[in-house]
Amino acid sequence: MAWGWVSVWLLGVASLTGCGGNGAAEAAGGKAVAAGDTSTSASAMETAERDPWLKAAELNAAEVQQSGPSDGEDRATSKAFAAKALTPVNVYRFYNRNTSAHFYTASAAERDSVISTLPAMSYEGLAFQASSTADSLLSPVYRFFNGQTGVHFYTISQSERDHIIATLPQFTYEGVAYQASTVAGSGFRPLYRFYVPSRGFHFFTTSSAEAGQVIAHLPQYRYEGIGYHVLGQADPQPPSGVGYHGNPVPVPPEGLAVDTSQPNHLIGSGTPPSCTGQAVVDAVALGGKIRFNCGPNPVTITLPRTAKVFNNRPDVTLDGGGLVTLSGGDSVRILYQNTCDSAQVWTTPHCNNQETPRLTVQNIGFTQGNSIGQLTDGGGGGAIFVRGGQFKIVNSVFTNNRCETTGPDMGGGAVRVLSIYQNQPVYVVGSTFGGGLGLGNRCSNGGALSSIGVSYSVYNSLLTHNAAVGHGANPAQAGTPGGGSGGAIYNDGNTFTLSVYGSMVSDNTGVEGGSAVFYVSNDRSGLMTLSDSVFVRNPATNFGTAGLPGFFVLAAPGQPVVTRTSISN
Repeated sequence: MAWGWVSVWLLGVASLTGCGGNGAAEAAGGKAVAAGDTSTSASAMETAERDPWLKAAELNAAEVQQSGPSDGEDRATSKAFAAKALTPVNVYRFYNRNTSAHFYTASAAERDSVISTLPAMSYEGLAFQASSTADSLLSPVYRFFNGQTGVHFYTISQSERDHIIATLPQFTYEGVAYQASTVAGSGFRPLYRFYVPSRGFHFFTTSSAEAGQVIAHLPQYRYEGIGYHVLGQADPQPPSGVGYHGNPVPVPPEGLAVDTSQPNHLIGSGTPPSCTGQAVVDAVALGGKIRFNCGPNPVTITLPRTAKVFNNRPDVTLDGGGLVTLSGGDSVRILYQNTCDSAQVWTTPHCNNQETPRLTVQNIGFTQGNSIGQLTDGGGGGAIFVRGGQFKIVNSVFTNNRCETTGPDMGGGAVRVLSIYQNQPVYVVGSTFGGGLGLGNRCSNGGALSSIGVSYSVYNSLLTHNAAVGHGANPAQAGTPGGGSGGAIYNDGNTFTLSVYGSMVSDNTGVEGGSAVFYVSNDRSGLMTLSDSVFVRNPATNFGTAGLPGFFVLAAPGQPVVTRTSISN
């Protein structure tokens, strides 16, 4: 289905009202202050009492998840046969230009009536298909009407249905709308669910791209997870064994892989020996879309020196096809982009804020990168260093990369990023950093990811066994070289964001602050979102933020915003 109108209504609702270094010194003096509450805190429970939809969403999520993966493959297989025998019913979608709410109906007669009598309702076509017939593997979807807002609501959860009837008298129960599934399976696709507290309505979509856009760009739309599963084919899933698949969150289009079906450069002629490190260095210097033809089996290519992006090559994509790992041989950094490095060609008078190059690494591995001694613009980034332009990582694996072991602002055992164009986020999607004992990345700070003033959006990724090995914090305490913060992620600067969705961050270590995450917004304007993720076994450090094990956070008031996320030692 084409969703060409998505950007139009996103613009239409954009006006809705949405319901570093100095910090380490403060913490070292015993002044660490909680920057936000976890989902189990008293404040969160009070919020749930004020907002009954928090409890309602929990009830729905519990019923949908209870009968999910634990039911096994046989259940999913039987559902595929059931889906073929079901009678589809079309569910149509409208957009209310007056309220910005959406209306859904499975009745063609109701659809036609709305089109002919309600000019404020913009008809957007077929939203999805459900089943009009009951089945032993399906559940009824219940429909309510909100008399205060004039908006309908749908839920597959009997518990949520009963909760609404008991606690929200403005809702009139209208019965069963159609049949859907609480379980994922062949022939079914997820229906993503959002709630807008400031307007009191829900939004539903089966488009993962649209859901990703809403999550990334409309914070007033509170993501509530998968509402249920409807008929249709699910979107292609990321490769198994890369990233984290525990509770995946839809990714916006700008975070997806680049189409490299027509590459500009093909490295190799079908055998491992034909894929040389020098060929990688040469291809990156030329720019464009780069793929590999090294044979049918996984291959590791050791680079003789760092592959460097030239700034007059606007788009560079390295696509390993899931079979290629680039190695620095524990002696060189693997990949370098720097818009302010004259040796790579200056292309604008504002190198700190220029749109190109746009660098993407996808379906590829980086191992044994070593940037020790490479101190241009502060150094760091054992595998990849980026300053300026744009950058994203998709379906990639980083293991055993390293940079300097000390230094107060030195960081990025795997990746170091500075000065991204217009502070757009660096997307890290479906990727693994470490992933097992002995595979972690390490540096003075930010064992996996490090940045100054740069925003990260991390989706469905796995960050484990990374280490911040420096000591003395930032600024460095007297008599120390500094460092040791942010075992997995190190963020410092003023106005920037850190968003972690659907990811696991575990078993990372730090000597000083934040074994999982170190986040310091010096002017306290920074924002942090933690959603549908797990932070576990990131041990205590010399200082941290109360109520957030493994974190040190100095940010804007009320940060981080924590949703359906587990944070524990």
